[in-house]
Amino acid sequence: MGSIWWIRRDLRLRDNLTLQKALETPPVLPVFILDPLLLKNAPERRLNFLFQNLHSLNKDLQSRGSNLVVRTGKPAEILESLLKETSADQILAEEDFTPYARMRSVLAGSFLPLKLVQGQLGTHPLESLKSSGKPYRVFGPFKKNWLAHIQSFESIPAPALVPTLQDIDSDGIPMGGADDLFPAGEEAAYKRLEIFLRKKVEFYHLTRDRMDLDGSSNLSPYFRFGVIGLRSAIFRSLEILKDENGRKNLLGIDAWLNDLIWREYHIHIMYHFPESRTQNFRSVYDGLLWINDQSDFQAWKVGRTGYPVVDAAMRQLNTIGWIPRQSRNIAASFLVKGLLIDWRWGEKWFRDRLLDGDLAVNVGNWQRAAGTGPDAAPFDRILNPTRQSKKYDPTGNYIRKWVPELAELDKDVIHGPWQKRAKAAGYPKPIIDHKFATERAVAAYQAAKDLIKL
Repeated sequence: MGSIWWIRRDLRLRDNLTLQKALETPPVLPVFILDPLLLKNAPERRLNFLFQNLHSLNKDLQSRGSNLVVRTGKPAEILESLLKETSADQILAEEDFTPYARMRSVLAGSFLPLKLVQGQLGTHPLESLKSSGKPYRVFGPFKKNWLAHIQSFESIPAPALVPTLQDIDSDGIPMGGADDLFPAGEEAAYKRLEIFLRKKVEFYHLTRDRMDLDGSSNLSPYFRFGVIGLRSAIFRSLEILKDENGRKNLLGIDAWLNDLIWREYHIHIMYHFPESRTQNFRSVYDGLLWINDQSDFQAWKVGRTGYPVVDAAMRQLNTIGWIPRQSRNIAASFLVKGLLIDWRWGEKWFRDRLLDGDLAVNVGNWQRAAGTGPDAAPFDRILNPTRQSKKYDPTGNYIRKWVPELAELDKDVIHGPWQKRAKAAGYPKPIIDHKFATERAVAAYQAAKDLIKL
């Protein structure tokens, strides 16, 4: 008798449909498997965040009479062994949607009593389809379909007790370093959500792209690991709207929901089109001739392009493993369209460093920036980094923080020092002229489209 709760990307007790289902057949054994295939490719910062959150989850479980069992090895083999050790009847796991996660579930489910529970997304990719039964490719109709489901979301409290099996050997949880910017644990995540909804969301539609302001929810790493549930976060935001003064938050919450829906849209796209992980979604650009200059790529990676806002974004990424959404957009556009470097190079660099690095979301964002995605902007829409900098870092404080060589420059100069012939010791000149880069990119993209006509 009993259930094994196979924890993967649901490191939480609240809003956990899988745990709720497992508790229907107690006792419940919470298990996290350190998969060597995933560990070897994960950046140290992300692993540290994972380990810290596992420690926090274990404390929450211990306060409810349970304990987290951690094993290292191939998941299917570990689960088979645990079934024999515990005589449990079933294994329950929250469904995960990456290509590897799906393969892992198929393998385990082929000979083990594995049941998958959908709790990670607002809608399952197989349930959010057009009337024809085909997946949505365009964001607008996908969003309309998605919004029709959110009124059914509910708040599921954490259980008071988690009756568990005792005396099951555990490998222990690696320590991992603490992250002051993103403290671990479910309580920290929900506290951050509450601060965002109470103090920041009212103006989110105005501040979310401002790089010099702290306008973000800063929740993306917690969503990435399921430390906070998407459904409960949305449920709470709708509760805020119902408050006496909640309507003032309407525009901000609408903008935030839009961002969350884009995230889910990318996950659905990769579920239905797994080849998009490495292939252009829009094959019309398969003939695009990337330049892929190694020295340009190196300058971009380390933040030495001579474009202050690009360099600030890359230095922040390399330092803390997180950057605001508009910083991501500007840095990506500069790489793929400014330097004509393959989006796959940038995607991997970001994914290997982002604390919230998620394969589907990262690939989706990069294909969108490159114009190769299913609902991307026209290929000739190319972000001007200097104009973007003036618009979204008008004070210049974002640049000053991450590019200290320019800290003494006035806000009228800091966005393009070379334009004012300003001297900044140790700071490079632009590695490419934006006008030339734009003309070159438009020509390259057009040439790729013309190839299809031949």
